Amino acid sequence: MALFASLAAPFLQQLTTSHVAAAVACSVASGLRQYSHLALNNVRPGVVGGPGNRSSVSGGVATVFGATGFVGKYVVNELARRGTQVVVPYRSLEEKAMTLKQMGDLGQIVLLKGWHLNDDDMTRQAISRSNIVVNLIGSTLETRNFSFDDVHAAWPARLAAMAKDTPKVERLLHFSDVGAAADHASARMRSKAAGDAAVRETFPDATIFKPAPIIGDEDDLLNNLLFQVKFNASVWMVDDGVQRFQPHHVTDVARAAAASLESHEAKGKDYCLGGPETITMREYVSLIQECLHILEDTTMYVPAALAKAAYAPGDMLRRKLPPMPGRNYMYSGDYIDEISRDKVVPEGSLGYGDLGILPMKVTEGFPIEAIRYQRTGGYSFGDSKALAKSLPASVKRYFGMQVPHQREGL
Repeated sequence: MALFASLAAPFLQQLTTSHVAAAVACSVASGLRQYSHLALNNVRPGVVGGPGNRSSVSGGVATVFGATGFVGKYVVNELARRGTQVVVPYRSLEEKAMTLKQMGDLGQIVLLKGWHLNDDDMTRQAISRSNIVVNLIGSTLETRNFSFDDVHAAWPARLAAMAKDTPKVERLLHFSDVGAAADHASARMRSKAAGDAAVRETFPDATIFKPAPIIGDEDDLLNNLLFQVKFNASVWMVDDGVQRFQPHHVTDVARAAAASLESHEAKGKDYCLGGPETITMREYVSLIQECLHILEDTTMYVPAALAKAAYAPGDMLRRKLPPMPGRNYMYSGDYIDEISRDKVVPEGSLGYGDLGILPMKVTEGFPIEAIRYQRTGGYSFGDSKALAKSLPASVKRYFGMQVPHQREGL
C-alpha cells in the first residue's frame, strides 16, 4: 500500500476540484444515456432509476419475438444493457433460451416458454405489459408447416393488429429485408414486402428496418460459405457471383434498433441498413479463401437456370418432410431468384447515419475473426506466410523454399 501511495501521489496532486466534478458529471451522464433516453410517453413517473447500464430500470418493457435467433440475441443484449426489461416468447429448447438470462440484471429477462406463431392468445399475453414490441421472426426456407407468406406476411399483419389493440404498446420495430419488393422473382422477398405493407397500414408509427445481408458468428451467409469453401469440391458461383450487396455486422444492427427507441423521430420511418462497402459474391468468397490461405480457386460458374433445376428436388422434399439436418438455404431455388437482384441500400433512403451510427467494415478486423478460426491447423498455424518466416533456413532449403541471401562476413 505504501508503494502504491508513493507512486500515485504525483498524479493525485494534479487533480483539482474541477477535474473531479467533471469526471463525476461524465460518469453520471454516460450512465443516464444508457437508460433514461428511451422516447416513450407512457412510462410512469418514478420508475426510471439506477446507476446506469444493466443494473438500472429504463421504464421500458420490450417483447422480442425471435429473440433466440441470430439477430435476436444481439437486440436483446442491447436493450438489456440499457436497463430495459425484455420479455422473450420462445418455442425452442429451454437450453437455447437460457443464455439470454445472462444479458440482463435479475428479473430483467422474462422467458415465456411454449409460444407458437399461431397462438394469438399467448402473443397478446406476451405484449400486454410491454410498451415496445420487436418482430425478428423470419425464415430462409419454406417447410411443410410454414410458408414464406405465413412467416413474413400473415404473422406481421396479425402482430401489428394485436399491438395496435394493446393500449400500452407505443413502439413497434419490424425487421424485413433491403431486397423486399412486390415484383421480386423470389417468393421470400415478395412475402417480406407484403408484410412491410401490412405493418405500415395497421400500425403507422412502426419503425421498419430493411437490412442488407448481416454478418456474425452465427449467421447463415458467412457460415454456409465457409462450409462450402472448406469441404465442398467446388463452390458454385451462380451467374459468376455478380450479385452486389452491402454486408454489415450484427452488432451494428442491434445498436440501430436500440438507437431508434431513443427518439420520436424514428416513428413511422423505414431504415435501410447496409455496410460501408459494396462487394460482389465472388469477391466475398475470394476474401474467405484468402483468409483461410487456400491457394486453389475452387469456384465454378453455374448458370441460374441450371442451379434452380438442381435444387428443385430438394425444395419439393423440404415442403413434404420434417426438417432435416444440413438445411443450407443457398441450396434452394428461391435463393437463386433472390440473388437475381442486388442487395444495396437505395440512394436517398434513411440508414445508419440518421441513427448516429457508423457501421464497421466486415472485410477486416473483428468481423473476419470467425474465418481465421476455421484455418486448417488452427488460428495461427493456418497462416502459412507467418509460419514460413519462423522456419529455420535448413528447413526452408529442404522444402525448396526461398532463403534470403546473406552476404559473406555477416
